[in-house]
Amino acid sequence: MGKDLSKVGTTFQFCDGGSCRKAKSELAVREARAHLRNENLWDTTHSIRTRCNGRCEDAPTWIVQPGNYWYKNVSPEKAVEIVASHTKQNSPVSEYLLFKDGDEVLQTENEKTVAPVVFKSKNDAEFGENLVARSSASDQYIYPVFKKLFSFDSGVSVLYNDKEYTITQKHSVSYADDFDVEVIGNEIEFKLAIGPITKAMEKEVDATILERKVGVAEVIWLENNSTYKSAIRLKNRKGKHLITVFIAKENTDIWRYILEVYLGMDVENPRILHEA
Repeated sequence: MGKDLSKVGTTFQFCDGGSCRKAKSELAVREARAHLRNENLWDTTHSIRTRCNGRCEDAPTWIVQPGNYWYKNVSPEKAVEIVASHTKQNSPVSEYLLFKDGDEVLQTENEKTVAPVVFKSKNDAEFGENLVARSSASDQYIYPVFKKLFSFDSGVSVLYNDKEYTITQKHSVSYADDFDVEVIGNEIEFKLAIGPITKAMEKEVDATILERKVGVAEVIWLENNSTYKSAIRLKNRKGKHLITVFIAKENTDIWRYILEVYLGMDVENPRILHEA
C-alpha cells in the first residue's frame, strides 16, 4: 500500500544527479530518512530522489515544500538540522538556503555563467558566406524542435542520407526510446540518437547508435537564399552530417520559434557578433 498523501505536510526533494552523487548526496539522504523514521515522521512527510534539481554548482541540493525552499551544499550534518527545522518548527534553516520565494538573487558563491548563443559570420563549406549559430544538441532542445518542425503541413524540406525530401504533411515525432527520436510519416522516416550518452557509456552502446548520435547542432541564417530562410544542421560527434532541415522563407512562424524558443533570442533584435 502506498503512502497516504492526505497526511503528508512536508515534501523533501533530494537531488541524486551526477554532480550531487559526487558530492556524496546519498550520505545526507540516508541521515535525513533515518531521522524521519526514528522521529516517527515517516507518514507525515515524503521524500523523493529527483535525479537533477538543475543546480549542479551548489551540489548537493534539496528542495523542501511547502515554501519552495532550496538548499545548497547539504552535508549529512546539515541534513538532520534541515529536516528537524521543517518538521518541528515549520521553518527553514536560513544560513543553508540557496533560494526561497521572494528572493531576487541566489545565495551562491558558485554561479556559472553560460555564454548566450550568437550568430557569427562564417564561410561555410556547404552554404557559403552566411550567419551561423552553434545551438544546443541536448535532447531537451532537439526533441521539442523536431515536434515543432514536423507539426506543419508545409514549409519544411529535409536533406537526409544525401536525399532531399519536401514535407507537405504533418509527421509524428516519438521519443520513447532511451536514445532515439523517430520521425514517421508518408514522406520521410528517420531516427537520430539524442539521448544522453556519457563517455563511460560509450563502450556499452551499440556502434550504430553512436554513429547517429547528435553531437553538433547549428542554425544557418540563409540571408541570400531565395527559397529558404534558414536551416538546422545536425552532425554526429565526429562531424559527420546527419540531417539538415530547411525552413522556407514564407514559414515565418517556424523562424520566429527558432529564434525565440530554440536560440533564446529577441526576434526583433537577434544576437549577431560583428567582427571588429
